Amino acid sequence: MNWNKAIFLAHASEDKERVRKLYRTLKENGLEPWLDEEDLMPGVKWDDKIKEAIKNARFFMACLSKHSVSKTGYIQKELRLALNELEQKSPDVIYFIPALIDNVELPNITVGTINLRDYQAVNIFDDNGLDKLIRHLQKQANIISEIKKKENPNFQDLRNSISKGQIETALRLLMEIVKDKNDDLYNTCLLTSSKYNRVSKENILGIITRESYTMETNQIVYSILEIIKILEERENYN
Repeated sequence: MNWNKAIFLAHASEDKERVRKLYRTLKENGLEPWLDEEDLMPGVKWDDKIKEAIKNARFFMACLSKHSVSKTGYIQKELRLALNELEQKSPDVIYFIPALIDNVELPNITVGTINLRDYQAVNIFDDNGLDKLIRHLQKQANIISEIKKKENPNFQDLRNSISKGQIETALRLLMEIVKDKNDDLYNTCLLTSSKYNRVSKENILGIITRESYTMETNQIVYSILEIIKILEERENYN
């Protein structure tokens, strides 16, 4: 499984047959869906593996129906796990996709500063909506492929973290790379990391608006990308 392209399919057990069909359709269109009955190996601790898949997947697709929005159970747990992951990602990263397989309203679920209803849903109970979703996912997957073609293998983990919106992980990896460099680049990394810690704390405490948080985290991501560019240029020069 290529986690940089994986699509976790969350669904109610009552919708299993429709989600199986969606799984096959996504596969036929060159995408990489993750479905419990297809991708869980015999003998594994399924709860741990599902949590791991939600954390590692590039996309989380919430397949919402009259069953999943009205019941309590594991589907609600998966939605909350995904929203928690979403809160930790860069605001411009597309990760959580509400996909309506029935004509229903989005459930009112909030985790931290994230509310499920803030995210645009797509109707996939009609062909136009499903085609739109597939084109969107193919485009995102192609973008990821282009990034991987151009990247320096020495910075692969760092770029993967950025593509998943895992800014804290990216900064940790970056500090490991520059820790022995006693120059301006090291100081820049320290300042960038300090800024991210401040912004994250202010966001948790509700001191800054969501708009301000988005703007500042985007600036931090751009700073990280600029530092990677400098490091790559240095390696090429040497």
